[in-house]
Amino acid sequence: MHNEGDIRQAVGILVAKYGSLTTSEVKAKMPEVMVYDDEDKEKSKARHGEMMIVQRIGNIVSHQKVKTKIYEEGFSLVKHGNGAIFTAITGVGSETKEISTDEIGRRKRRSGNVNKTNPRKVDWDSVNERRTVIGRAGEDFVYNEEVKRIQDIDSKLIDRVQHLSEQLGDGAGFDIQSVDENGNPIFIEVKTTEKDEKTPFYMSVNEYGFFKSKKDENSAFLYRVYNFNVNSKRGDIEKIPAKELIEKYHPEPISFKMEKK
Repeated sequence: MHNEGDIRQAVGILVAKYGSLTTSEVKAKMPEVMVYDDEDKEKSKARHGEMMIVQRIGNIVSHQKVKTKIYEEGFSLVKHGNGAIFTAITGVGSETKEISTDEIGRRKRRSGNVNKTNPRKVDWDSVNERRTVIGRAGEDFVYNEEVKRIQDIDSKLIDRVQHLSEQLGDGAGFDIQSVDENGNPIFIEVKTTEKDEKTPFYMSVNEYGFFKSKKDENSAFLYRVYNFNVNSKRGDIEKIPAKELIEKYHPEPISFKMEKK
């Protein structure tokens, strides 16, 4: 069961992508970033016809006692009349504010050109190191390094560093959401090997598509963890921007899903 804290994290991911969303839009788009479990799907006794997860999304709005509030997960929530607007924020400390109307429009236009994929638990044990002990340990290593980096910028931003693949499920196209020095969201995919940086790594179609959609921005990065020691849980990190990944790395298809015609 996902609680309101999990939902706030997911909302932060959604508004980072779309810029600004109404409560109804958040409810509709939540499956893009969160895998619902059986308890989430149970019918609400308080709101006829709604799933419990949908009710909890509404609870974030109803439990907010003030008209406007900035949430550490990376968004503002403004209540008006019978509705509410969730909007991405930028900046750090006293400079924190909602993104501009122009930026909201840009994100909405961009998100409309990206294929939608729902998060899902994928079995990549045979090819994708994400689902191995090494892959998960590498993600934890990068997550902890990001927390340290953000701590040096502004400790109040720590809650905006989110290990998404651990908390919400695979499928968003990246493992960790963090922020840059200006408080803008960045998206991190982690690929880990015990050998050197020349060792090939694996990406799903969904991951590659996400980075391809971000190649003209400075917001998505592949953290290539190599020389990783499983015992010390440390290694070297090469930070590869989306543009460099798409232009300088060759994707080689190595498997097919076969279904009877």
